[in-house]
Amino acid sequence: MAAIRVLVVDDSALVRQIITHVLGDASRIEVVGVARNGVEAIEAVKSLKPDVVTLDIQMPEMDGMEALRLIVRDSDARVVMLTSVDDPETTYQALEAGAIDFIVKPREGLASSIDRLTLELVRAVRAAHAASPDKRVRTASPPAAVPARESVAGGDPERLVCIAASTGGPLALDRVFAGLTTDESAAFLVVQHLPAGFAASLAARLTKVAGFLVVEAQDNMRVLAGRGYVAPHGRHMRIVGAPGAPTRIELVKGPSIHGLIPSADPLLESAAECYGNRTIGVVLTGMGSDAAVGLLSVREAGGQTIAQDEETSVVWGMPGSAVKIGAAQCVAPIERVAVEIRRALRSGVTA
Repeated sequence: MAAIRVLVVDDSALVRQIITHVLGDASRIEVVGVARNGVEAIEAVKSLKPDVVTLDIQMPEMDGMEALRLIVRDSDARVVMLTSVDDPETTYQALEAGAIDFIVKPREGLASSIDRLTLELVRAVRAAHAASPDKRVRTASPPAAVPARESVAGGDPERLVCIAASTGGPLALDRVFAGLTTDESAAFLVVQHLPAGFAASLAARLTKVAGFLVVEAQDNMRVLAGRGYVAPHGRHMRIVGAPGAPTRIELVKGPSIHGLIPSADPLLESAAECYGNRTIGVVLTGMGSDAAVGLLSVREAGGQTIAQDEETSVVWGMPGSAVKIGAAQCVAPIERVAVEIRRALRSGVTA
């Protein structure tokens, strides 16, 4: 199998050196060139024809956002953005403009970040390469923010909607949450594979498009109906409770599952155990097989299960794995996923 050809773009010589070293040590990845800014990146993409470009957002002469749009327009290269936790909105704009994924840029001089960078960068490059070039540009407009809706939410949930996503997930979650209604009987729990520091910004973004409160989950947090909860980086999220009774979130330290912390399997499996046929499991776009076993546990417990289809997934790894093992009762394009969730919430539940 041919190696993944990568172009590294960053205005910092140290960061270019670190990324080149990290990727050079990974199997089936070859760094074919480096560039110091967006102007050099555009020329290098034309001459080297890389499969994947790692692209810093903040650079002189031409910044990463401008370079990203030209790379997506004029080549088949897939882009992984290097970003900062201080600017999540620009990161989401990059995803909307065609970036496949993003990682948090290491600060110069922090050698301790190498292990984290290695894991996240190699995974992001491989996931980006797995996405076909025509999945880079999202033709649909991003959902508009909606006013907060009147809600009497605050009671114990009767049902749980558990959603898993990875590569391509932030924009897919936008589409799903924009199509949901505040269901006073259900709570919504999300495991989206994200770098450290981005769960709170994703929760805030989902709050804007959904019109009901979505927060970053905390250990021992009470789960309330009509609310959403996003798993933080570095802990597996589980739930403990029962329908109509006090339900709480447990955040559990490693070990990693499928090389991930958090993995979606613990959430789905614990929901199936505690809520049984009152669980709705959803698996969206993402690399790998996380959530497939968990979704199967929901189906076997009598719950309802939904997977995003291949056509609208940036990478059909996670939902495809769920489909292959028979875990998904419904396979739907992203624009239909919220409809299917609403339909499942309206359906009757056998006691």
